[in-house]
Amino acid sequence: MKKFFITFSVILISCLGKAQWNPNTFLNLDYSDVNVSDLQAINTSDGKTWIAFYSNVGGNYNMRAQLLDVDGTKLLGLHGVAVSNQPSGSATFVFNICVDAQNNLIIGYQYEVAGVLSAVVSKVNTDGTLPWGNGVVLGAGLSPYPAMSPTNNVYVAWNNNSPSTLYLQKISSAGTIMWTNAVAVQVGSSNTTRGQLVSHPNGDFTLIFQKRGVGINTTPYAQRYSMNGVPLWLAPVQLSNLATSGARYYSVLAIDNIGYFGYYASAGFRFAAYLQKINQDGTLPWGINGSPVSTYSTGSDPLQQTTNIAHASNSPYIWSVSTYCDINQTQYGVFVQKFDTSSGIVRLNPIGKEIYPISTNFDTQAGKLALINDGPFFISYDKDYKIYATRLNSNGDFVWTGNRCEVSSTSATLANPKGRFAFTDAINNQAVAIWSENRGVEERGYAQNIPATGILPVKLGDLKGTIIKDNAHLIWKTFSEINCNGFEIEKSSNGKEFEKIGFVKSLSSSNSNLSGIDYTFSDVSPFTNNYYRLKQLDNDGKYSYSNIVFLRLNKTENALSVDRIFPIPAKNKINLTITVYADVKTDIQILNELGKTVKKESALLHVGQNKISSDIGFLSKGIYYIKLTAENGQTITKKWMKN
Repeated sequence: MKKFFITFSVILISCLGKAQWNPNTFLNLDYSDVNVSDLQAINTSDGKTWIAFYSNVGGNYNMRAQLLDVDGTKLLGLHGVAVSNQPSGSATFVFNICVDAQNNLIIGYQYEVAGVLSAVVSKVNTDGTLPWGNGVVLGAGLSPYPAMSPTNNVYVAWNNNSPSTLYLQKISSAGTIMWTNAVAVQVGSSNTTRGQLVSHPNGDFTLIFQKRGVGINTTPYAQRYSMNGVPLWLAPVQLSNLATSGARYYSVLAIDNIGYFGYYASAGFRFAAYLQKINQDGTLPWGINGSPVSTYSTGSDPLQQTTNIAHASNSPYIWSVSTYCDINQTQYGVFVQKFDTSSGIVRLNPIGKEIYPISTNFDTQAGKLALINDGPFFISYDKDYKIYATRLNSNGDFVWTGNRCEVSSTSATLANPKGRFAFTDAINNQAVAIWSENRGVEERGYAQNIPATGILPVKLGDLKGTIIKDNAHLIWKTFSEINCNGFEIEKSSNGKEFEKIGFVKSLSSSNSNLSGIDYTFSDVSPFTNNYYRLKQLDNDGKYSYSNIVFLRLNKTENALSVDRIFPIPAKNKINLTITVYADVKTDIQILNELGKTVKKESALLHVGQNKISSDIGFLSKGIYYIKLTAENGQTITKKWMKN
């Protein structure tokens, strides 16, 4: 998928603290400290969280990996580990991940080999080492999809470039290719795409894939293979007679030797969702298409879209969660369904059980579906892109008071949305939500843990401050407190080295869940330049930091100052270093010598020092001006020369 970015990039130079889960849902955990594009996440068996992500470096997308422990500590450094030093091109493509028996990460992606995009599989050990070096190159192609075999080898499917046809290969745990020739996958003479693999206990695996049609229209099929790559059915089995899409993956899982396929497809002039069962011998006991998620069927009925499925060990049921919408696709909601794994009969409302109604609130399910005690556990976002977690019991009823908890309190817009959502399984009663978001600097990756209780230890509002009569006054508010000891107030003159200047005891007891508690603190001896932050302390010794507030004596009328503009003359890029005294939205214009605007953008600058970079290669040589206009009306104009 080709990626497009705003022209101006702003890099926040911030202070670094101990990386762990941040109970302040206005901040969350920034797990990468570099820009993030597409991402995938998966948990380990002991509750850690692997995140693989693309990061754009100089116009080239590089694959990186980060591992978070159960407390949210970054185990592979501030930026994660670079998975390969091979060029991967100026666009991102679909990639997929899994973990092996030792909880190491397996990534199927692509990079350039002799100028050709080739499918590759890399392994990242839990200590950040790369035992397969730059990865195992499978051949020309895209979008590899790996799955572990019972013997800890890797099955992988990928799309060959030309013609677009799936291939299969097996890689040993040592990183060697095990089949002399890759297995080509076709339906008759038709090409194929979007292969997804599920392994079975006897070493067989099922490939669920799409037969290519016209445009992005596809038809879902399946084929079962032995551990040696031999097809076990006479021909691939068609799973549905409805039109699916070659532009997306669907939800797949295996229960012992049986495969399941959760999907939605075009049924006439509507979208409808289904669960299909695939027996070991290739028969479809629930018939073509499978069991419908909903009995809605008329032209005026709601539509079903993205559908995810999950199964709890030894349960006789499979759960699904689906995003529903009205026929105009302008209002959205979230529904769940519960299927009997033997018969396919639904156990909830035949139209699906409404969790969040179809409305202009735009509630949309995101990431995979997890389960706790055979009850659904998932994340969703609303019209403002605030992210929530919801937990239901085995009857599909809400578990938490208030129904859901807020995971990310920042808002976004359709023009600059949150995206690339992922959600892990719940291990030791905790799941993790992961997403990307531009909070005014660049697209970054964020993560938040969600306990089974749905209660984050402390939900902390933004720290704010003001100068009154040469004293610095700080205010903040908590919206919930569990296990909170109090708040250390820290101050810095440069935004880098902080020292404790005071402590405010929590106003709640360790067993209460109060909301709306206001706190204040006054610094009677502020510096000329002051950076303040809170260190919120739990009773068990864990801690997290608030946002940083900058207060400047006698200069509160200024929002920003320009420290440096470089290089001069500039050729392809012009850079500015700016000190911001409070978070401020700033319009940025480049003017030619006649004062005509030739480029315009805006950015949210954050307290402290920021770096703004602008591509100017398209401009002709000459004299130019860059003009910054803060939202408080302050204007700064700097002259520069284009070479």
